[in-house]
Amino acid sequence: MTGQTEGIVASGGISELKRSRISVHMTRVLSSGWLAASSHPISAAFSVALLVRVIAAVAITIHSGYLFPDEQSYVTLGHLAATGQLDANSLAGFGQTLFREAASFMWPVTFLFWIFGDHILVAALWAALFGAVTAVLTALLVSRVLGKSWAALAGLAAALFPSQILWSSVVLRESMVWAGLAGAAFGVTLLGQAENRRSLLGAAVLIGVSLFDLAFLREWAFVAGLWATGLSIWLFRPARPVLARGICLVLWLTIPLAQGYGPGAVGLLNKETGLLGYERSVLSIGAQSAFVHPPVVRIGYGRSGLAVGAKSALVPPPVGSTQRKTRTGSAVTPATATSTPTSVIPLAISGEGYLVNNGIRGDIRELPRGAIAFLFRPIPGQHGDGLSYDFASFEELLYYPLYVLALIGVFAYRRRRDIIGFAVLVIIGITGIAADTEGNLGSAFRHRDQLLWAFVLLATLGVAYLRSRYIARRSAHLASD
Repeated sequence: MTGQTEGIVASGGISELKRSRISVHMTRVLSSGWLAASSHPISAAFSVALLVRVIAAVAITIHSGYLFPDEQSYVTLGHLAATGQLDANSLAGFGQTLFREAASFMWPVTFLFWIFGDHILVAALWAALFGAVTAVLTALLVSRVLGKSWAALAGLAAALFPSQILWSSVVLRESMVWAGLAGAAFGVTLLGQAENRRSLLGAAVLIGVSLFDLAFLREWAFVAGLWATGLSIWLFRPARPVLARGICLVLWLTIPLAQGYGPGAVGLLNKETGLLGYERSVLSIGAQSAFVHPPVVRIGYGRSGLAVGAKSALVPPPVGSTQRKTRTGSAVTPATATSTPTSVIPLAISGEGYLVNNGIRGDIRELPRGAIAFLFRPIPGQHGDGLSYDFASFEELLYYPLYVLALIGVFAYRRRRDIIGFAVLVIIGITGIAADTEGNLGSAFRHRDQLLWAFVLLATLGVAYLRSRYIARRSAHLASD
């Protein structure tokens, strides 16, 4: 009996010793890894971000194939373009339009398909590359004001944020949008600090490429980035103010012309003003996570050829117009958007339609609800439709403290407008636009990641400020003792 007890005690002691050694070994590995990352923050951010995204992309491709419906559209477009079959009839007539709107993403994917074949993993790896580029740009922005350790922290935060990994490990254009916005931010910082013409030219090229990339990816992200670029340069005094502001003005006026938006994208803004109600209504139709719910009304067509419904809604008849499928399978007609205060989106198969409230007044009323949905929902612990909703609500536990730290960072570094100016303006711009254009939590949650790099930048500044305050108070306390 005594021998058995001694054996158990000995076994337990050995087991405890093994756990202790493993713990010490893991601590040493993590410490060595952090020291390496702190010494080389840019390469650490890039390598870690790319590695986890490649692993995720391979795992998703093997297990699920297409994780989101949009992926199949992009792969189909890339295949058609690579084989010379893309024409006016592709994707129910929307193929060429979608290809042009996402040309910065689709042309490289088409080229890769032409070389390697139209496999989903090829396109997913292209998206993964720009997820890693975004992490690098985040680290670079922090490195302009803080040390290498803080740059490594910011880069790794952007690299390992759960939704950032997901959206840049599938065939979506999201990661290129992030990289475009972060690249423009870094270019603005370089432009403001440049003291010679060579540096000014390099910064101008970076801003121009980033904005041009955005112009052929997502129009509202481009508008926000364009205006944030122009305004941020005027918010602080650059090292070479005349040249920097002149370069910025030229870019602001000319780049939007590539997409036909007019100088400063004023033409696009004028065209879309008053139609945002239609856009958020279309995004909500058939979405399980919709937070905009346009009422359904009966419609008909009189002698004038106009549809009539509740509240005298007037729209052109849907005959011959292009239709768009919703998630419920019902067909809606995008051509029915009008600038009137009230219009109807017809359901072609039922003789009914969705009543849409257009106009500036409606947009202003929607701002608070839309902004709350974009920034704060889904609420943690509030279960929705499926695991994706639950995972999204769990990630809010990361976003909420990020917001608080970002506000502290803005306050602490308010005089460093060359660093925070673009980030703050683009957060305000995209949040305002999203508040009036998003119709469901699914797209709102995904599009919020356009701003993750900016929140990480500002939050890192906030953490650095709090740490410096803590050290100062502790030193004062020790000195007083």
